[in-house]
Amino acid sequence: MAVAAAAGAVGVPAAADTQTAGAGGSQQSDIVTLDLYNLTDIHGHIEPVFDKYTSEAGLSHMACYLGKARKANPDSQFTLLGDNIGASPFTSGTQNDNPTVEALNKMGVFASTIGNHEFDKGLDVLKARIDGSDPTHYAKINFPYLGANISGMGTYLKNYRMWQSPSGVKVAFIGAIEDDVATKLFPGTVDSLTFAKPVPVINDLARELKTVGGYVTGADGSTGTEKVKADVVIAMFDNDVERSYPQMGKYVDGLMGGDTHKPYYFTKVRGAEGNILSAVASGSFTDNLANLQLKYDRKAGKVVDSAAVRIPAAEVKKCGDDPQVKAVTDAAAAKSESIKNTVITSKAGKFYRASQEDANHVKGENRGAESTLGGLIGDVMKNSFRTLDNRPIDIGVVVAGDIRSDLATDSGKITVGDVFKVMPWSNEINYVTMTGAQFQKLLEQQWKELDAKSSRPMLKLNFSSNVKYTYDPARERGQRITSVLIDGKLIDPQAKYTVAGSSFLLSGGDSFTAFGDPEVKASKRTVPNRLDREWFGQYLEKNQNVQPRKAKSSVGVSVKEEPLKDGMVKAKVSLRGLSFSGVGEPRVEKVTVKFGANSVTASVNNTLYDPNAAQYSAIVTADGIGHTDTPADVSARVRCSGRAGQTVHIPLTVENEAGTELVGAVQGLGVDVTCPAADGSVAGGGAPGAGASVSADKTPVKVNRLVRTGAGVSAILILSAGLLGMGLSLRKRKIG
Repeated sequence: MAVAAAAGAVGVPAAADTQTAGAGGSQQSDIVTLDLYNLTDIHGHIEPVFDKYTSEAGLSHMACYLGKARKANPDSQFTLLGDNIGASPFTSGTQNDNPTVEALNKMGVFASTIGNHEFDKGLDVLKARIDGSDPTHYAKINFPYLGANISGMGTYLKNYRMWQSPSGVKVAFIGAIEDDVATKLFPGTVDSLTFAKPVPVINDLARELKTVGGYVTGADGSTGTEKVKADVVIAMFDNDVERSYPQMGKYVDGLMGGDTHKPYYFTKVRGAEGNILSAVASGSFTDNLANLQLKYDRKAGKVVDSAAVRIPAAEVKKCGDDPQVKAVTDAAAAKSESIKNTVITSKAGKFYRASQEDANHVKGENRGAESTLGGLIGDVMKNSFRTLDNRPIDIGVVVAGDIRSDLATDSGKITVGDVFKVMPWSNEINYVTMTGAQFQKLLEQQWKELDAKSSRPMLKLNFSSNVKYTYDPARERGQRITSVLIDGKLIDPQAKYTVAGSSFLLSGGDSFTAFGDPEVKASKRTVPNRLDREWFGQYLEKNQNVQPRKAKSSVGVSVKEEPLKDGMVKAKVSLRGLSFSGVGEPRVEKVTVKFGANSVTASVNNTLYDPNAAQYSAIVTADGIGHTDTPADVSARVRCSGRAGQTVHIPLTVENEAGTELVGAVQGLGVDVTCPAADGSVAGGGAPGAGASVSADKTPVKVNRLVRTGAGVSAILILSAGLLGMGLSLRKRKIG
C-alpha cells in the first residue's frame, strides 16, 4: 500500500500527459490521463477557514482550482460522495443549505453519491431539492444523485452516470451507500426505502457496464439512446474506503469513498480478485481535494496505472477565488452575519472533539473516543433544564457524531455562529427514564458490529461529569463494562435514572437500541422551548468561565492473571483511554497502578495513529488514546491467617503523574482471594489442586475470577456487589 503525495505544482494543477484537438480529441499518445477530482462530506462548509486549528478551502477556492485543472487537462471530471448538505455551519445551515446547493451548481458537478445527511429533513424535502418543486424554501440541485443499491426513490436517484472524456474514454461512475442509513436518521425517515447490500450491487453493475454497456450522458445533460461499453468504471461508495477497497471486484478500476470524515489515499492496492486499483476519500469540510488519477491505454483497452493524490486546502487556496461561486458565498455570509457574530462569552476554555491521524500525520475526526467537548455538552444536557414535573436530570449524554466542530479560540470568545458549528442539527431535547441495568446495556452498545450497522468499531457516548466508568476491551462485546459510578456511587441496577440528550440519539439513532426498550421509549418526553444548540448557548451564557475537564471519565482496564507463587497474587494490567487528543489538552505521560500496598509506574503511548482504525482490533478509534504498550506487572501478598473461609479483596487503582485518580477504589476493581476453610478445603468443595500456591502462612489460597468466553485471556477484575446484579457472574474454582 502506498500513500500518494499532494499535487506537485504550486496553485496550478499539473498538465496532463495527453493533448486534445477538438471534440472527441485526436491524441498524440495512446495513454490518456484521467484526473477524477472529488470531494466528500462537505456538510455546508462553503467558506474558507484557515487558522492554527483548521484548514478548509471553501467552495470558491475549490471552484478556481477545478477550473484551472480542467484547462490543464480537459480529460478531468469532478464528482461528490454525499453528505454535501446537513449538519452544516451557520451560514449555510440557517438558510436551509441553499447556499451550498447554489455554489455546487456552479462548479460543474457531474454526479454525487447520495449520503445519509441528504435524508436529514425527510424524503419530501429531498425530492423537492431534486425536482425543484419548492423553490421558495429549497434551491434545486442541478446535478444527479446516485444510489444504485436504493429502491423506492423512483427516478429521483440514478444507478450510474457515464461520461465520455474529450479523448474518447468512456468512464462510468456508480453511486452506492452503505446499508446502515436508517440507523443514522430519525426512526421512520427512510422506512419506505430498501437498501441492498452495496458491494454486490457495485460489482455486478460494474461487470454489466463493461460487458453489456450503458448510456452516455452528453455535455448538455441528455442521455444517449444506444448502449456503449464503459472503458473505465469508478465506484463512488459512501463508506469507509479502507474497508471497501478490498471488496472491489475486477471490473472496478478505482474507488472514491467518504462518510468517516477521514482522509484516505491508497495507491495501487489489491481488490477482491487480485485486481489493482487506487482509492481515495478527500476527508471532510473541504480540508482536501482528492484526485483519483488514472492512466488509460486506448490501444490495450485498460487502465495501466493509477494514483491517489491529496491536494491540501492550503494548496487549493493558492489558486484564488472563482467569481461566480464567491458571489454566492459572500451573499450567504452577509445574510447571516449579524446573528452569527453575537458574542455569548469571552472567557471560555478550549474544547475539542477527539481526533486521530493517518500515517502521514494528517488529522481527522475520531468518533470512537471521549472528548472534552463531548463532556461539556454532556454537562449541558444534565444541568440546563429539569423534567416536565420539575425533577432534576440525572445523566446528560451526547454521541460523538452529533458534535461537528471544535469550540476553541485563543481569545476565549464564543459566538452564536461557533455554537451552531458545534451543534448544527436543530434537534429537540428529549429525556427518558432508564434502570441502572438498561444504562449499562446502553454503554455496551458503544462498540459496534462492523459488518452490519456501522463502519466504525466504536461510536463514543460522552456523559456529564458525574458519570465515570471502566471497561475491559479484551472481553467479548456486550460484556465489557466493569464498573459504573453515578455521583461517586456505584450504579444500582434496579434504580431508575433520568437521561437527557438529543432527540436523534434518544430515538435510537446510531444503533443505540437501548433507547428503544418499550419501557424506556414510553418514558420519553420532549423538553420544550429550545433546540439543542440554544440550550448550549444558554449554558455558556450562564457559565462564562467554563473550562474543560482535566481527566477522562472512561478508562479501559484489562488484567491477565499469573499463577500464584509464594503467597503472591500477580497480574499484568493493560490500560487505555487515559488521555484526551486536542491541542494542549491533558495527556497522561506516566501512570501509576496501585495493587494492594504495592504500586508500579508505566509509560503511556499517546499516538493518534492506528493502522487498524477501521477494524475490531482498533485502539485509537475505540477510546484508546493514551494506552500502555506493554502490561504493567503488579503483585500483592495474601495473608490468610485467621481468615478461614473469608474472601480477601486486593484493590486495584490508577493515578496519573499529577496524582489525579483515574480509577478509584470505590469502583471495586481488583482481585478477590478466597482463603480456605478451617478443614483445609476451598470454597465450593474439594481440596486444592497440586498446583495451588501457598501464602506465607503455608495455607492454600484460591483466586476468584469473572467468567469469560472466547479469547482465553482471563480477566480478574472483580466488581462490587452493586454491579453483580447486572448480569455479571462470578465463578469459583481451584488454581492449578
